[in-house]
Amino acid sequence: MKNLKKVICIISIITIMMQAMGCSQIDTNAEKNSLSEVSMESASGEKQTISLPYIERHPSQDNYGRIVGKVSKLPNTENGEIEIRSADLSQIDLSDELENLLLTTYDSKTKWPDNLPEGFNPNNIMERCKDPGLGVRNLHKEGITGKNVGIAIIDQELLTKHKEFTKQLKYYSENDLIKAYSAASMHGAAVASIAVGNTCGVAPEASLYYIAENFITENYTGRVAKDINELLDLNKSLKEEEKIRVISISWGAEEEESDGYKDLKKAYQRAKEEDVFVITTSLLEDDREDIKGVNFIGMEKTKLTDPNDFSVYGKASWAEESDLYKKDYLCIPMDNRCVAAPTGVDDYALYQTGGLSWSVPYLAGVYALACQVKPDIDYKEFWKIALDTAVANNKLDMIINPQEIIEKLKEQK
Repeated sequence: MKNLKKVICIISIITIMMQAMGCSQIDTNAEKNSLSEVSMESASGEKQTISLPYIERHPSQDNYGRIVGKVSKLPNTENGEIEIRSADLSQIDLSDELENLLLTTYDSKTKWPDNLPEGFNPNNIMERCKDPGLGVRNLHKEGITGKNVGIAIIDQELLTKHKEFTKQLKYYSENDLIKAYSAASMHGAAVASIAVGNTCGVAPEASLYYIAENFITENYTGRVAKDINELLDLNKSLKEEEKIRVISISWGAEEEESDGYKDLKKAYQRAKEEDVFVITTSLLEDDREDIKGVNFIGMEKTKLTDPNDFSVYGKASWAEESDLYKKDYLCIPMDNRCVAAPTGVDDYALYQTGGLSWSVPYLAGVYALACQVKPDIDYKEFWKIALDTAVANNKLDMIINPQEIIEKLKEQK
């Protein structure tokens, strides 16, 4: 089990490296509309006052046209996925390719031919897959949107001006290892969308606090500890209605033998003591000592199914033969999600596979909704209710049920 988790984390990191391509010049304009002023401690230990929203820099949009380019046939399948983001397919006859098209990862800049299979409408599918599903949009209609709750994310460079989350973004800083010329990443745009996106997000009115991190180089475990502490320090100065209640980190390959591992465990513990729920992919297994018993796994569905239909979800293809789907593991949406793309402020991408990286911000979003309804909730109470209200189908035992979680919390008011 431990080795399988490590393999999954390594695969996720390799996927990030392969997909987060390219770099270009930066936009140095900063946001100046002040939400509030907060006191922060600089790296040198000096106190400094910053105004929110605080945007350290605006990473430029990336260009994925070179990934596939103009092709005369669909690319081959790799790991159950066909990559056609920003590809030119205009000269291909795809009328008999429905099976393969249902495995594609594509974006707003993908050029399609006129002859597509019946039932495959790229734009309609993207709109369907933006829906967080499982009744979340019904909660939004009730005004349960994560308002007055803060979600923090530690991930890769963010396209800060994307329309999906730019208004929610209150704080954006970058680790020193992020290059000043690096472009926005696909991973950052995706996780921000799933957590707080206007159309894709579980908690579209939650405030977003974001630190861009480099997970590829050595001693990233120690740096993540530093990032968590930076967010907790920031939280001390935030107004009650701005407070961070959950930190989403789509990563979990902690270097247990590294110098920074002790610091990371201390950061996790500090967050727990300060009522901030830190969600990482380490929760795939019970190796987070700070929150024992909080475990989840991702689940998948196809492009053509209704994300609000609990019966369409199943086990991830890479985990079907494993023992990861245990009765006390909460199943969270994962694959075939349409989210913001880093290629333009109006662009979107539909990813055939997202992995646990996409489940983490989803869970963070549901927790933010719970915090809106019951501000004094903690992760223990949330997790018990989430397990008690989970839904089963003929493939999975414990599917998260956001609407029922909220209904249970309403009953306690």
